[in-house]
Amino acid sequence: MAARNKTKQASKLLFYFAIALLVVSLIVFFVNIDKFFKITGKAIGTANLTIESVTNINFTTNNINWGSGSVSSGQASATLNTAAGANNVTNGNWTGNTAGLVIANIGNNNVSIDLKTGKTNATLLGGTAPDYEYNVTNVESGSCLNSTGGTDGLSLGSFSDVNTTDPGTRVCGRFRYATASNTIRIDIKLIIPSDSVTGAVGDIITATATGV
Repeated sequence: MAARNKTKQASKLLFYFAIALLVVSLIVFFVNIDKFFKITGKAIGTANLTIESVTNINFTTNNINWGSGSVSSGQASATLNTAAGANNVTNGNWTGNTAGLVIANIGNNNVSIDLKTGKTNATLLGGTAPDYEYNVTNVESGSCLNSTGGTDGLSLGSFSDVNTTDPGTRVCGRFRYATASNTIRIDIKLIIPSDSVTGAVGDIITATATGV
């Protein structure tokens, strides 16, 4: 009987020891898990900014000057045309100009371009059947992306009458800002009658850019 009681007591002690060992093991396990997540935990940060859209164009060539001249004797008119290459003055003795006006898109978004003049052909030149026109071409390929037929701007390379009415004439519907594709040229053609006004004449051409 005494031996049986000793066996029961030993079993109880072994059971309690096992329970204690299990509790200690669980404590050690959770402590280690906590340390693991503390060691390998992640911290997340953010960086935010806003990039503003900038609509900005610049006349890199902003002046056309033919100097002084007159219609050749016996001719009804003289033609000055910056797009005509070497033969840009006919029936007159003005100084030739092949530069045209050049506009660069120096902003960071595509824009449309409207051109407005301060004078019409009659108020600039006077006389019989004067003419005052401009056209737009790409200096760098793909700068102006007008569709064929000019539905979103004038047909590139075609002369059109100037416009003094706000905001002017849409000459380019999509003028790109991409590097190496952001420069266009505006050529001017004048037909000066032999009975035109005399003295110094000139005009201001305004280009207005609108983001698209």
